[in-house]
Amino acid sequence: MHDDEKAVRQLFESVHTAWNNADAEAFGDAFTEDADYVIFVGTHYRGRPTITQVHDVLWKKYLKGTRLVGHIVDLRFVTDDVAVLTSVGKIAKGRRGGGKPDKVQTFVAVKRDGRWRFTAFQNTKRRPLLEWISTRSDSRLAPNSTAPHAPADAAARAE
Repeated sequence: MHDDEKAVRQLFESVHTAWNNADAEAFGDAFTEDADYVIFVGTHYRGRPTITQVHDVLWKKYLKGTRLVGHIVDLRFVTDDVAVLTSVGKIAKGRRGGGKPDKVQTFVAVKRDGRWRFTAFQNTKRRPLLEWISTRSDSRLAPNSTAPHAPADAAARAE
């Protein structure tokens, strides 16, 4: 694993650590000053200060005591200073395990002045029943969740 891959993976872990400690400043620090942050209900936040403030409110009220659980399913470098990270996760309450991940996230990381930060984030709620129904009607619609590293030409082979 090269240094940049290690740094992006550590950045992802820092987001989880900050969430689990309800540390809005550390959470916001993982994002660029002008980051875009879209949550699963479609709300769009722009900028590190807003991302920090929103999470501070969430952890004091609505998501108090929650933990963020999940893992990386794919990480690829688009250029030397841009990476796309795909993960699955779940917000868990209490100390017990988080259960099966119910969301898929896309992070875009950029390297500026030698430091990696996320500049875009998209969180989408999974709908396994709808995935199953669409897969049954046409196998080409199957999600990559069982094969996160499927070759780019897999769709062409399925036709």
